[in-house]
Amino acid sequence: MHRPPVPSRHPGRQRRPAWALTVLTAALCAGQLAVPGLATPSAAAEPCRNPVTGDELPDGLGPYPLIQQLALPNAWDLSTGTGVTVGIVDSGVDARHPDLEGAVHRGSEYTTVNEERGFDRTSPQPEQDCAGHGTALAGLIAGRRTEGDRMTGVAPGASVYPVRVADGVDQVDVTLLAAAIDDAVDAGVGVLNLSFAFPVDHDALREAVGRAVAADVVVVAAAGNEGNNTVQDGRMYPAAYDGVLAVGSVDADGQPLENSNRGPWVDLAGYGENLTLVAPGGSGYRTDSGNSYAAAEVSGAAALVRALHPALSAAEVAERLLGSATPVGGGRNDRTGAGIVDPYRALTWMPGEDAREAGTGGRVTAADVPEDEPLLSDTAATALAWSGCLLLAVVLGLASAPAVRRAAGRGWRAGPEPGQRDTADPMASPAAGPPSAPRPRLAWLDGSDVPSPDDPKTTAPRNRTR
Repeated sequence: MHRPPVPSRHPGRQRRPAWALTVLTAALCAGQLAVPGLATPSAAAEPCRNPVTGDELPDGLGPYPLIQQLALPNAWDLSTGTGVTVGIVDSGVDARHPDLEGAVHRGSEYTTVNEERGFDRTSPQPEQDCAGHGTALAGLIAGRRTEGDRMTGVAPGASVYPVRVADGVDQVDVTLLAAAIDDAVDAGVGVLNLSFAFPVDHDALREAVGRAVAADVVVVAAAGNEGNNTVQDGRMYPAAYDGVLAVGSVDADGQPLENSNRGPWVDLAGYGENLTLVAPGGSGYRTDSGNSYAAAEVSGAAALVRALHPALSAAEVAERLLGSATPVGGGRNDRTGAGIVDPYRALTWMPGEDAREAGTGGRVTAADVPEDEPLLSDTAATALAWSGCLLLAVVLGLASAPAVRRAAGRGWRAGPEPGQRDTADPMASPAAGPPSAPRPRLAWLDGSDVPSPDDPKTTAPRNRTR
């Protein structure tokens, strides 16, 4: 049976040699030095004898750093990934952890067997994750928000479908990995996380990834942690395959990690140094580094986009993630690709929109929240007021023109024009005389010739109420 070169997994700055990975994986998952290709389903199904476990979070711990680093509250206002399933081909997922409650499907388990097919498919135990790697990925992708947001995944409303590789992805034939990828695609996942990397292209792996891409799955893969000066042409697979989002990693300050593989095939970056991760064992947390975890963050962001924009194709989702990324070092480069994944910008990005200018120090920043502003600026409001006044003046001028003409005709005196008084007017004075007679002088207005109140000729009628 053909054995692939040992792939890159999740180690951080310090890498274990290939022989150490072999011994460690065998010790964790089988409890003895197993001969490759001879593991049996019953042996793989045994509980882990030396499981990876974690510790409880200390009291007084603040919100999970990724919440601020990826500006997640802005994204969660629009999407939490509800309804999207992310496939994880890895070491399994311990579904007992409280942070993963309701987030984990039963999934599948693949074990190497000494038969013509080379592997066997079974249903994994819910707690089966010897190495803890898959559980950590699941927590970063779909971990539920905890009290005080001390822990969360990028897409806390999404779910994960684990495909457990019982012997470890670094110890199996690529045909088994191809079958595991097909399994996740057949389960209907919308996003597929592949946090492993081989330095050599394999037909079976390439074809399986191609089938996933053709099935409209967003495929996300880690670029690897070798610093890639020691691998052939610098490419790692499946990250370098067409249609796959290859993810590198940055530190807490947004600067590329030295051991993160580089090349023009790297598409995006995520935070990958000293991350607090969900641990197997039913509870607890641990700390680790590596591109595996950066890839999980991109998978979570893809789930957010697929939930908010279900009509988008996988290629369109990838386009959003690339077009909205925060550039590192002024623009695209071989270490971080288009930049650090930015979930909120990916949710709101418009096709054709240019990448934002650098200037954030390589860090995703919270989007500016628009303040409540008046509908018109001060200048516009002033102009509108003057226009209204001028319009009112014109209207009043037009309406008053006839009255002005009448007033001019009577010599600007009060009352109707000569010859125009309505004799039927009940308020007309009985002593006014005929229309042609001159009007009496109202001398009493200036204090002279004040009429006597007893003079009936000068007493005006009064209104009465009955």
